[in-house]
Amino acid sequence: MAIPVLILGSGRMAQRIARVFAGDPRFAPTLAARDSEGPAIPGLPMLPPLTGTLSEALAGALRGQAAVVLADPALTGAEVARAAIAAGCHYLDIVESAASGAAIARLAGAAQEAGVALAPGCGLAPGWVTALAAEALEQAASQDEITVFVGVLPAQVTNRLGYANIWGIEGLVAEYTAPCLAIRDGELTELPPLADLETVHFGGLGMEAFTTAGSLDVLARDWQGRVAGLVFKTLRHPGHLDYIRFLLDDLGLDKRLYQFRTLLTTALPRTEQDRVLVAIRRRSGTAEHWSSQVMTAACGAGGGPVSAVSTITAAHVGATLDLIGQGVVPPGLIAPGALRPGDLRRSAFFGLLAPAEIA
Repeated sequence: MAIPVLILGSGRMAQRIARVFAGDPRFAPTLAARDSEGPAIPGLPMLPPLTGTLSEALAGALRGQAAVVLADPALTGAEVARAAIAAGCHYLDIVESAASGAAIARLAGAAQEAGVALAPGCGLAPGWVTALAAEALEQAASQDEITVFVGVLPAQVTNRLGYANIWGIEGLVAEYTAPCLAIRDGELTELPPLADLETVHFGGLGMEAFTTAGSLDVLARDWQGRVAGLVFKTLRHPGHLDYIRFLLDDLGLDKRLYQFRTLLTTALPRTEQDRVLVAIRRRSGTAEHWSSQVMTAACGAGGGPVSAVSTITAAHVGATLDLIGQGVVPPGLIAPGALRPGDLRRSAFFGLLAPAEIA
């Protein structure tokens, strides 16, 4: 019998996750959303809109499910996780909020008693990139400095920002405005977002890189005192940071984030044609070692493009749940990065990512 999985959400990420699960006969995905006007999605079963109080709606929706995947930024991770524990099903999410991850971590004991797993942060970053960073940290010496660079970019640049609505504006705003947990000189510290600008040459292109929040918080706490440095930076086309600072600083949108969020949502073009760039730099004294990956949008079954970032996210979610089902990890909390790349490669879902990897 196929394993029933409920995906909460109806957006691009939720649909991609559902389609990836639907492509494996071992799983039977169903979508559910709070929005009564959520679109019907051809080929994917969908529950009626979740109505009433969230706790009541979740109790009904989770009945009979083996796992739930939270892919709706409007829902609170801890509340969904508590409902999952009560229903005796595993919980996974693609939420980027460090506060949400910390709240879910506090439920680890209850999850362990219920025999279920909690896996927050199963996306790109946190998620797949966190696993790569954890692997790099295991190979690092105490004097090494690790910098992780990630860019989710449109395949074609059409505006001065060099950016588009690719994966979700909520997460982008959080990355650009929250403090960045990092390690400097071996000590845990908070860096300001949109700082420490440098130029990185990636595939022959000069990209600007600057600090953003939320991707390596768990690793920074775990590795303080064990390495000299750990910093996360976002990659963008040159000039992007100056325009963002103009909006946030000069126009004062840092004090009116709802306007900043609305502006980006309405003004940025929406695209599925993207590129995901990932690089890790390890500095040991004057020596540097780099590793990198590139993934581009693929062609879907209907002929249209399939976003690279949504594919990475779906593959990581699928591999994590696959490994939970195989008993690779015990019940309780599966923190971002706890499953290393070698673990994830044991799942058939990892095949979605294999063609992207380069050294």
